[in-house]
Amino acid sequence: MHLVKNIRKLAIHLWIKTNVQGAALLQPDKQRLYILQSGRPSHRLLLRKHLKLNSNKVPNARILSLHDLPSLLKRLESQVEKLSFDPMAPDIQLIPVSIYHGRLPERINLTPLQRLNRWLQRENSLIGHCFQILLNGRQTLLQLDQPLSLKDEIHQHPHQPAGVIAHQIQQALDAHFTKRRIAIRGPELSGRETMLNTVINAPQIRQQIALIATNTGQLVDEVENQARRKLDGIAANLSPSTAKVLEPLLSFLWRKVYNRVHIQGTEQLQACAANHQLVYLPCHKSHMDYLMLSWALYKHGLMIPHVAAGENLNVPVLGSILKRGGAIFMRRRFKGSDLYPHLFKEYLAYMASRGHSLEYFIEGGRSRTGRLLPAKTGLLSMTIENFAKSPDKPVALVPVWISYDKLVESDTYQRELDGAEKSGESFLGAIKTLRKFSHKFGEAALSFGDPILLEQAIDTTNAIRPQIDTLGFQVLQHINSALYANQTALIATVLLTESKLSLPRSRLIASIEQLICVLRKLPNAPRQLAQGDINEWIDLAVERNQLTADQHIISLNEAQAREMSFYRNQLHSLTVLAGCYVMLVKRYEKPTPQNMPRLLQTLYPYLRAELFLPWKQTQTTPAFRELRIGLEENQLLTREDTHLKVVDSHINRVLIRTAEPILIRYFIVFRLLTDTGLSTEDLISESQRIALSIHHHFGFHSPEYSDAKMLQLFIDQLFEQEVLTKADDIVMLHNDSKAFIRRARQFLSSSLVTLVERELHRY
Repeated sequence: MHLVKNIRKLAIHLWIKTNVQGAALLQPDKQRLYILQSGRPSHRLLLRKHLKLNSNKVPNARILSLHDLPSLLKRLESQVEKLSFDPMAPDIQLIPVSIYHGRLPERINLTPLQRLNRWLQRENSLIGHCFQILLNGRQTLLQLDQPLSLKDEIHQHPHQPAGVIAHQIQQALDAHFTKRRIAIRGPELSGRETMLNTVINAPQIRQQIALIATNTGQLVDEVENQARRKLDGIAANLSPSTAKVLEPLLSFLWRKVYNRVHIQGTEQLQACAANHQLVYLPCHKSHMDYLMLSWALYKHGLMIPHVAAGENLNVPVLGSILKRGGAIFMRRRFKGSDLYPHLFKEYLAYMASRGHSLEYFIEGGRSRTGRLLPAKTGLLSMTIENFAKSPDKPVALVPVWISYDKLVESDTYQRELDGAEKSGESFLGAIKTLRKFSHKFGEAALSFGDPILLEQAIDTTNAIRPQIDTLGFQVLQHINSALYANQTALIATVLLTESKLSLPRSRLIASIEQLICVLRKLPNAPRQLAQGDINEWIDLAVERNQLTADQHIISLNEAQAREMSFYRNQLHSLTVLAGCYVMLVKRYEKPTPQNMPRLLQTLYPYLRAELFLPWKQTQTTPAFRELRIGLEENQLLTREDTHLKVVDSHINRVLIRTAEPILIRYFIVFRLLTDTGLSTEDLISESQRIALSIHHHFGFHSPEYSDAKMLQLFIDQLFEQEVLTKADDIVMLHNDSKAFIRRARQFLSSSLVTLVERELHRY
């Protein structure tokens, strides 16, 4: 017996590699009981090992399991009786503990070899347990969930005998472990043929097939075969064995490529996953996003999502690998097909009904400028419509912020912004990309925002369509709220405001330190800021060829500046409002704390629409007050009697020069429409021309300043605010704009206004 126990201990110490989630609950606390789902001795030993590593010497009597039901019920009944007789006694916390050796979903329809493998790893046998440890011990998850309060359970069942309450607690624990198992492993994977038949035979699809057959004169079987081929091209083919191989490969890749991967916000997801289908909505900056998110979720004990990916990735070899990793391939546009959108929608409904988590990019494509793009609500509307049909199945939208100190695609993005054609995807191209991984790309960050629960966000009794656009905007706001301000973004924000694109190293470091202090005091402060030695950040950026170091001077050449603008733009939702506030105080005749909010509110609707700022117009006054207080605490603003005054500091110039180019873009649009109307196309193209022509003022050529998408968004907002009107396709100012132009001349740099006026005369 001792020999078996010693062998178990040796196996646990030498072979099992454990990923612990909820590690804080391993800390010493005499009021905790640990409840294991399994009664396996090795699971008890593994838990005790990690308790000891946290200096927590828990007696055997405080580690219970659902497997040994009589002992569990007896202990629970005893504790309930004690608390019932002495309400002042300390509460007892029940910590559910799940342990999984491998945590990928299982298939329903198995081949003979797969059936043998499942039999060898069957749950309730010593042989099965040994095979589980042997095959999956290196991918073991120890999950400690939030405690159940014994006092709360007693209060929820007043006047019940202790034995009855103990049984109810046991049933609650049993239900918890069942939900947690699905949240970790995901639902069982049905056979591909079963899935195809289920979707094809859905009433809506059968109706559509019959309609197309009638309209085209084809046989129903022919249309059905077409539908089956299209659906086969769409549907993922998640393979647990493929995912199992990819996890260590990706872990190796991230260690090789990134100095560190920051992951935050998973705790609330683990709590939410027990009762909701999770739909992940990340921002999209890189092809790395797909892999990074699935890897992070697996590492933190959450099921791997099925990912909606562009059909351009469905190329030979690469497409098959991605499908087996959970990729759902979709066309960029659904128009022009009577069948495709119905198939895609029904497939998503099928996945939701099975309980699979999903992932798609709310912006549609990758952002080439670093800014968040307006929401593309096609897939979001499908998710919400499916929820509206079955509101009893809770759904949570999970916004996700992803960022990198250096993008793998940075060179490609700059060429595309210059007008180069987007290069196609291929397996050979993916292999070539691997060559770039010979050096480090700094740090990466993945931050989960607060989940949006559809049962709270959507009113199914009212029209759904208007709510979808609102929800899309809200998702982008939540992504911003999870923002991680990385090293490169902080460096770029300071250095790009210099006309010569250079600073002494000591001054650059001091300005970054002050910028960090400012960001921490903002009313919409980032979820987290990069930490560490700023001097080391600069050295690492020089190694990545993002900066140039010449003795004590740190500078950017034009190519570097163009690249760094991407990272600077990630912080615009934080820095622009602060820059506008400082600029207004500096250039307004008699600035007071009372008139600043009124001036800012004129600009706010446009800034909010472009940068997805968190407050509605009616909520801005307290936010602006908090902004002012933060600037004062950082000694960027002072008081002279009742007036505000800007302190002459480098960081104030950084804030102003960060905000001003965006305001110049707004000024250009207004000036173009001051004397005459223009078509929307001419308004955008002429605004782009003028914006591009004045970029030399900023020291480098950056096409993102004249981004047509941002101009279109601003124009749309002017229509919404009824500032613009349209007649016979000609856009005109609805109201007299002289006051606005006069105010803009007062606040904007006179040199920039002169440049704009000069370009207008050329028009």
